[in-house]
Amino acid sequence: MIETLVSFGLPRLAVCACVWLAAATTGSAAPGSGDWVYSGYQSSPVSPGIAADLGLVKLSMSATHVLALTEDGGVVFWGSDSGTAPIPAAAQSGVTAVVAGSPDLALKQDGSVVVWGSNAASVPVEARSSVIAISQGAVVKQNGSVIAWGSGYTGVTLPAALQSGVTALSGGLALKQDGSVLQWSATNAVVMVPSGAAAIAQGAVHSAVLMQDGSLKTWGSYFQGSGVVDATRTVPASGSKIIAIAAGFNTVALRQDGTVSTWGYGAGANGQSGVRAIAAFGPMTLVLKQDGTGKGWAIGGEDPLLAVPSAIRSDVIAIAASRSSSLALKQDGSVAGWGNDSYGQATVPVAAQGGVSAIAAGESHSVVLKQNGSVVAWGYNSSGQATVPPEAQSGVTAISAGSNYTLALKQDGSVVAWGDNGGSTVPAAVQSGVTAIAAGSPNLALKQNGDVVAWGPSSGVAMPPEAQSGVVAIATGSGHSLVLKQDGSVVAWGRNDSGQSTVPPEAQTGVSAIAAGEHYTVVLKQNGSVVAWGENLYGQTLLPREVARGVNKIVAGPNAMVTYYRLGPLPDQDGDGLSDLAESQMAALGFNPWVSQPALVSALNAGANSAGLYTASQVQALHPGKTLIPRNPATGKLKLTLDWQKSTNLTSYSDFPASPADVSVNGAGDIEFEFSPMDNAAFFRLDGD
Repeated sequence: MIETLVSFGLPRLAVCACVWLAAATTGSAAPGSGDWVYSGYQSSPVSPGIAADLGLVKLSMSATHVLALTEDGGVVFWGSDSGTAPIPAAAQSGVTAVVAGSPDLALKQDGSVVVWGSNAASVPVEARSSVIAISQGAVVKQNGSVIAWGSGYTGVTLPAALQSGVTALSGGLALKQDGSVLQWSATNAVVMVPSGAAAIAQGAVHSAVLMQDGSLKTWGSYFQGSGVVDATRTVPASGSKIIAIAAGFNTVALRQDGTVSTWGYGAGANGQSGVRAIAAFGPMTLVLKQDGTGKGWAIGGEDPLLAVPSAIRSDVIAIAASRSSSLALKQDGSVAGWGNDSYGQATVPVAAQGGVSAIAAGESHSVVLKQNGSVVAWGYNSSGQATVPPEAQSGVTAISAGSNYTLALKQDGSVVAWGDNGGSTVPAAVQSGVTAIAAGSPNLALKQNGDVVAWGPSSGVAMPPEAQSGVVAIATGSGHSLVLKQDGSVVAWGRNDSGQSTVPPEAQTGVSAIAAGEHYTVVLKQNGSVVAWGENLYGQTLLPREVARGVNKIVAGPNAMVTYYRLGPLPDQDGDGLSDLAESQMAALGFNPWVSQPALVSALNAGANSAGLYTASQVQALHPGKTLIPRNPATGKLKLTLDWQKSTNLTSYSDFPASPADVSVNGAGDIEFEFSPMDNAAFFRLDGD
């Protein structure tokens, strides 16, 4: 069914309406809705309490890192970033296979190969297109021939047996169409298995071949034999049929029932169940389970550093990140912490484990705002930044944390600060009429009339006049700041050594939210897209494929080198049809995110419609993933435009003509189309424009 919305062609969005309208209603869920994803460096794995399935289906492991293929054709990376580079945009969709190494490789549906990381220049041009299989140091072309590169292969013509009929590679093994397996080098190719092979795995000093009947043949060293093919001596006999193999110093076999058998030097995954993918490299073994969790082993036992890191579940409604620790606020008002806990900043105290409405993270201290308006802080307290003063123990509506100090906004519009005097000395201009605060370098306060006040440490660059009025949102990082204007434009100033204060053209209009990281900047557009610029040392401005669209919240902690994005609908905990964020922003109008106020919400929506505050683009932005049906202002009729497409291979689609459709609406409100395609294509699809 194609879900639709109706737009009534109302006048253009009025000034100031964008403050709440873009976050007003929950709308529909976009793909991956409710998940948090991140880009850039993360110093520790995400808390297991909020880990979720990333949809990983295949794994490839090197000595330093892991590449995982997702079910929708994307690539996920974790491990050491030494010698590697952020995953390029070309490898974030349409990928069918990955190889982790030096360099990393990704094979796409169209036969192209994306190469990145150390030694990327060593991969020849002819190995980057018309490819059907990849391996570290070699690829198989569509004609079944092998191309290899690196030491010993430059300018060398490979043996004739590798010039045709090859379907897969693994190190020095080649699987051919006739089911035979060759052990090959630059000068020769020896038949090790004459027929019946289904899959191959090259270990450190041994080889393994999975046969079409589910049996296994192995040869080599490390308890695998003496160089002679052996079909029985080293393979555990018990268990169901083997369906996949991997080899490092040991051999790893995934069985049809989801169990794993390992044997040889460095074995460690025996007894696992519910497994869907395996990988091995040297002394390391990694398994990915059906529930999305993963475990890794090195010699001597389980290695937590090999565990699969994950995105964050939809029950998380806010993230706060410092340089080395993070907090997550969940929908039930509880808080999870993880990462560096040297000062106890990631250990959530009892007082902050429930009834929380907002969170903030400083350099080494953490702060939460409770639903009753009180504040709890803990962690490093060298300047008193974790000692909440009496005036901030009640009546607080917002919090923000600097490196060694904390800011709190009170219901009466005043600001309270404590901790390091460089940020906590509050000027008279922010003692009343403040609606938002941002702690950083400098600190910013947004006034009810749209004026902005700055104080505390800064880069020495003065706030430009255009940033001092007509503002609806503020953000500040480490030496640079930015504001969002009523017209959707962005003004930035301050430190610019990484370009963080130079607003690109695509971020100069149509912006709905802003965030400032340590040396980078992120903005959210009204259409749900994200633009990031500035320092990219840790990949923090290389946007994950998950944030291509459907985003409605961004967070870039002022002391963090990690950016989080929240996908999907905003939370509405009181269930009155207005998001918690919108209600918080309109507290002055009487809105309370913790109390259902349907009459007040109804009055707001009625007033907005009568004032012409809704436009087609705003309605569409509130409901990502649904098709908008515009009304013709001249005829009053609604028009639904559909894109009819055909395909014969499921990889590409093209338009095709069809006879006029018979349209009806069934009892469930679904629009039903009956049409006769004027084509014999095998597959058809219908996209809504």
